[in-house]
Amino acid sequence: MTTSQATSETTSIPAHVPPGLVVDYDPQNGPEVMAFPPAALDAFRDKRVFYTPFGGGFWVFTRYADIKQAMQDYESFPQWGTITPNWTGRTHIPLRLNPPEHHKYRKVLMTMFSPRRLKALEPIIRETAHERLAEIAPQGECEFMSDFALPLPAATYCVLLGLPKENFPGFNQLSNDLVFGAEHIRRTQGREAGLEFRRKVVEKIESIITEVIAQRREQTGDDIISFLVEAEMEGRPLTDDEILSIASLLFFAGTDSTGSMIAYSMAFLAKHPGHRQRLIDDPSSIPAAAEELIRVHGFHHNVRDVAHDVEIAGVQLKTGDRILVHTGGANHDPEAFPNPGEVDFDRDAGSNLTFGTGVHRCLGAPLARLQLKVALEEFNATIPDYRLPEGQDIEYVGGQSKVQPRVLPLVFTPRRTS
Repeated sequence: MTTSQATSETTSIPAHVPPGLVVDYDPQNGPEVMAFPPAALDAFRDKRVFYTPFGGGFWVFTRYADIKQAMQDYESFPQWGTITPNWTGRTHIPLRLNPPEHHKYRKVLMTMFSPRRLKALEPIIRETAHERLAEIAPQGECEFMSDFALPLPAATYCVLLGLPKENFPGFNQLSNDLVFGAEHIRRTQGREAGLEFRRKVVEKIESIITEVIAQRREQTGDDIISFLVEAEMEGRPLTDDEILSIASLLFFAGTDSTGSMIAYSMAFLAKHPGHRQRLIDDPSSIPAAAEELIRVHGFHHNVRDVAHDVEIAGVQLKTGDRILVHTGGANHDPEAFPNPGEVDFDRDAGSNLTFGTGVHRCLGAPLARLQLKVALEEFNATIPDYRLPEGQDIEYVGGQSKVQPRVLPLVFTPRRTS
């Protein structure tokens, strides 16, 4: 059994949980997590499932097959918030919905990330990358998270909203405060302080989006809010509240999460110059390499409710229990991916669960893949010799349902961009 800060979060262990399956595991800040978050469950491969008292108690699966089954079985394991309250107090359409309501909205929203829209966004993403690199490259060093990884999706989100992409520093800060700032406050000042901090951040985000909705009601443009204002579901327009819910979800799901994936990928390449050189020598290999980097760096630990008594992974789960499905835990299962800790750009990694599976598979996955692809292409083409400074390593920080690099220092040969 490991020891972590989870002990301060525990509740009494339910009577139906076998004592031998109780593990003091903190999925946000435990020692196994801070070593390398995507592979945290490697420490528990001897158990197919275990129960952690952290955060009120969760069942945790360690096998790809069980995690995939739980993700796909929305009737037994509906989205968190269906039975128990979720952390923002909002439904966040369509994430917190289950069929048939989920299908109605998802059908409307699928075209938000159509090939046509992605094609239109790609030049904007590249332009942002070029602007950041023009500032970074001459310096010979950068803090990659704040200087590149997070600004790229934050600027993209500004464009999606129809706002000037120069607003991205503010979006950057709100994204960080929403997930990781609130978690820091919770740990240092207590649960109520953390909730109050998060509530204020949510209010700021929703205030920005509400103002944009009102503007688009007056005059539409070529952005996501305009798309939602003009969209119809079953013959009726979406309400302002529905649009706010959808746009808020896009914000907290598409900024720091995408930035984290970019940072994880570049951190690996900084430590493995041979893999990096292959991408430099053969840029056509980047799409396949990106998928393998997405596989090995699954960093979300998603929560689902248990809707009825059910057996999975050989244990009895009761109505009202919660489960934690760790995307990295699935992707590092050797039964699903031989030698899972080895990054193999020739591997068929398309079945990874980083973006989930089933009806709740990440709607914005195509956009996240595009942003990672652009980041790998542009950064490696401009700064090919980056590395971690001598004696320094990556620092991680845990937040709501994810753990990301907090600080990623890089050094390289200074150069000017054309």
